Amino acid sequence: MNKSLLRRLRVFSAVVLLIVLVLSARLAWLQIYQYEHYVERAENNRERQLPISAPRGEIFDANGELLAANRAGFAVSILDINLREADFVIEYLSELLDMSEEDIRDKIYNERFRSFAPIRLANNVSPEVVAKIEERRMDLPGVIIETQPVREYVHNSLAAHVLGYVGPISQDQIRAAQAQGIMYRGTDDIGRGGVEATWEQYLRGEEGKLLVETNRYGRRTRVLEQEEPVPGDSIYLTLDSRLQDITERALDDVISGLIEDGHDQAGKGSVVILDPNSGAILAMASYPDYNINTFRADKEEFDALNKDPNEPLYNKAIMGGYPVGSTFKMLPGIAALEEGLINERSTVTCRGSATYFGSATRRCWSVHGTLSIVPAIAKSCNIFFYEMGYRLGTDRLTDYAEDFGFGSSTGLTDLRGEISGLINSRKYRSNYQPGDLLGSAIGQGHIITPLQLANYTAMMANSGIHYRPYLVQQAVSHGGEVTFTAEPEVLNHLDYDESTWDINRRGMEAVTVAGGTAPSMARLPVKVAGKTGTAQTDPDRDLYAHSVFVGYAPADNPEIAFAVLVEYAVDTRRWRSSAAVPIVSQIIEEYYTPEPDPEELQEVEEDTE
Repeated sequence: MNKSLLRRLRVFSAVVLLIVLVLSARLAWLQIYQYEHYVERAENNRERQLPISAPRGEIFDANGELLAANRAGFAVSILDINLREADFVIEYLSELLDMSEEDIRDKIYNERFRSFAPIRLANNVSPEVVAKIEERRMDLPGVIIETQPVREYVHNSLAAHVLGYVGPISQDQIRAAQAQGIMYRGTDDIGRGGVEATWEQYLRGEEGKLLVETNRYGRRTRVLEQEEPVPGDSIYLTLDSRLQDITERALDDVISGLIEDGHDQAGKGSVVILDPNSGAILAMASYPDYNINTFRADKEEFDALNKDPNEPLYNKAIMGGYPVGSTFKMLPGIAALEEGLINERSTVTCRGSATYFGSATRRCWSVHGTLSIVPAIAKSCNIFFYEMGYRLGTDRLTDYAEDFGFGSSTGLTDLRGEISGLINSRKYRSNYQPGDLLGSAIGQGHIITPLQLANYTAMMANSGIHYRPYLVQQAVSHGGEVTFTAEPEVLNHLDYDESTWDINRRGMEAVTVAGGTAPSMARLPVKVAGKTGTAQTDPDRDLYAHSVFVGYAPADNPEIAFAVLVEYAVDTRRWRSSAAVPIVSQIIEEYYTPEPDPEELQEVEEDTE
C-alpha cells in the first residue's frame, strides 16, 4: 500500500476515534452528571392535550332579539396533582371553592384514568377565585384555570319556562348519549329544561383541542397545536319577546294585586298565545317564574324554588291540568248544531234551575229566560248547555271533545312534560255517573291544559284546523347555513259546516260587548271574541274557583288566539270573577297600541324644553 495513503487512513481513523471518544464523554456527562437536571426539565415541561369547550348556539326570538347568549367564564381544574403536595392543595381548594375535601378527592379518584385530561372541580368561578389561585400558583402545582363559555340569559326571567336552562351532565346522561354515539365529557353542561333540553343536539357544538407544553405548576409554557371549537347552531323561536314581556307583566300585575288585596289563595296562573293560522306559539307564560341566571348558580335559591308551593319551576301551560268551566260550553253548542239537534233559532228556557235523569237538579247563575245559542254563549247560561249535553249524551259529547284535541297531547315536541289530560266521560273514568254528563257539558270534571285550551280556541278562529303547536322556527349553523326550518303542520281538520263556525263566532263576539259577560273589552283597540269561565275546583278549596278566559283577536281577522287561567282567583261567596279578563285586556291594550316612534318622542321632548 502506498505510504501516503496509509498515513491518511491512520489520520482519519484517529479523527474518528477522537470524535467517538468526545461523543461518548458527552453522553456519559449528560447521563451521569446532568441526569437530575434533565429529569427535572422533563418533569417540569410536559405536553398536554386540553379540550376547548364549544360555545352553545344562541337563542333568538322570532324578530332576531337575543334571548340566550354566552359569556367568557373561568373553571378550576387539576391537570396533574403532585401527590406529595395533594393534602395542602385539596385543603386550600376545599375552602376556596366551598367544596368538601371528600368531594374533591372523589372527583380526582373517579377521573384518575383520564390520561392527560384536566379534572374539572368547579365551573363559572368568580374573578376573585381566579385571582387567589394565581396568587398562590407556586403553592398549587397542577391546579389550572380554564376558560369556558358560560350560558347567560339576557332578560333573566323572560320566557324562563320556554328557554329552560343548562346544568352539569350526569353520568346517566353520559351513558345514554354514548349509546346513541354522542360523546360528552363529565365537565360538560347539557340542556336540562325547555328548548335548551329538547334542542340540545343543535345547540351543542363540537369541542376543539389545544396541545400545550406545561411546567410542573400547570402553567402553559407554549402552545404547540390548536384546533378551534365549532359553536352550536343558533335557534330562532316563534316567540315574540315584546308580546311575551307584555303577557308576563299582565299576569304578574293581576296576581300580585290579588295577593296584596288579601286573596291568599291566588298565586298561580298561565297564559298561552298562538297564531291560529299556523300553530306558532307567540307567548307562553307560567306564574310564578324565576331568574334563570341566579337559580342555576345558587343551590339555596334552587332548593327554595323547588319547595315553593306555587311551583315556579313547573310550566303550568303544559303541565297543569284544570277544569275550565264555561269556556268549554261552546263545544256542546257546536256539537248540537252539527248533529242537527238545534239550529241558530232553537231556544231553551232558563228558569234558574232544571232537573235531569229524574233527580239531578242543576242551577244557573241567573234566570235568563228563553234564549237561543248566540245569546246563550254571550250570557254563559248553564241551563242552555246542560240541555245540549243531555241531548247529545256522553258518547257523542266525548267524541266531539276528542275532535278538539282534549284527552291527548297537542303534538308539541319543542318542550317536554306536556300532559294529555282527560275528558270527564265514562270512556276516561271508571266511576262515571249519568249525572256527570251535565257537569261535563259546562266544563267541570275535565283535566285540560292551558295549551290545549288555546289550541281549541284557535280552532274556533280558523274553522276547525288543528295545527301542531311549535316553538322553534329555524336553526342556523355558525357558518350561516339553515339546518332546520319549521313548516305549519295540520294534524286534523274538522270539516264542520261553515255556518256552525259562524254562529259560534258570533256568540263569542257577543261576550265582549254590552250584554255579554266581559263587556269591558268593548273599549279595547281591536275587537275581541272570547268566552269567560269560572271553574269550580277541589272540595278543600270550595270557596274559590279558577278564573278562565279564552278568545282571539282581531275578531274579524284573527292574528292571535289565547287562553288565560288564574288558579283560585274567584271568591265563590261573591262570584267576583274575573282575574283572567283584566289580564287579557292589558295584553290586548298594550300589544295593539302602536309603540311611539323614538324620533317623534325626541321632537316632543325638544318642543317642551
